[in-house]
Amino acid sequence: MNKKTTTQLRTPAADKAKARQPNSLGKASSDQIIASAERLLRVDGYHMLSTRRVADACGISVGNLTYHFPNKTLLIEAVITAVCHRYQSQRPGIVPSDVKTPRQYLSEVSAWMLKDAVTPDTSALFLELWVLAKHHGFAAEALEQLYETVTRWITDSLESYFPKSTLLQRQRAAYFLLTLSEGSVAVFSRPQQRPLGPDDLVELAVDGALSSLQLGNPL
Repeated sequence: MNKKTTTQLRTPAADKAKARQPNSLGKASSDQIIASAERLLRVDGYHMLSTRRVADACGISVGNLTYHFPNKTLLIEAVITAVCHRYQSQRPGIVPSDVKTPRQYLSEVSAWMLKDAVTPDTSALFLELWVLAKHHGFAAEALEQLYETVTRWITDSLESYFPKSTLLQRQRAAYFLLTLSEGSVAVFSRPQQRPLGPDDLVELAVDGALSSLQLGNPL
């Protein structure tokens, strides 16, 4: 499995584009352009995204936008990289420091992952990223690195709460939580009534993770 972190997500073309981005140029910064592109991606989808629409959303000319990002592919790569970096910056949310028991820890982690996954913004964005990953190697690599990073955080932090567990047990628990989180996007982000909600799913996730760790420690 690829061991690079999300901070290493780079392509030669993206590096070249970044080198051409002085902060003083134009009416919108590269960060503003990326934010507008991400918003349009969430709302209207990749098939509707164009440099013209992003430029209009930023109130700049297409020429100004293409100075920062010469084409749509580079812009999409920048959006994906920004999303991955944002989740990496949220690491404290996935490794809470004030919980006292293993069950409390797993409850906090499960809630962080599952409840975020079903928010309208997150679910809309990741549905588009999955489509992009099917057709674009950069998107597939970026998502794989993001998933690897998140599961590594969980695996590493589980050791302090479950010192008798094996590495394989911790990895299994981490991937179990990731699978529930990603699956909840497809099932619970839709408005239909379900016989259970995110809170119920968190409880089931905790029980399942504890079972996979198979420990005799008091919880």
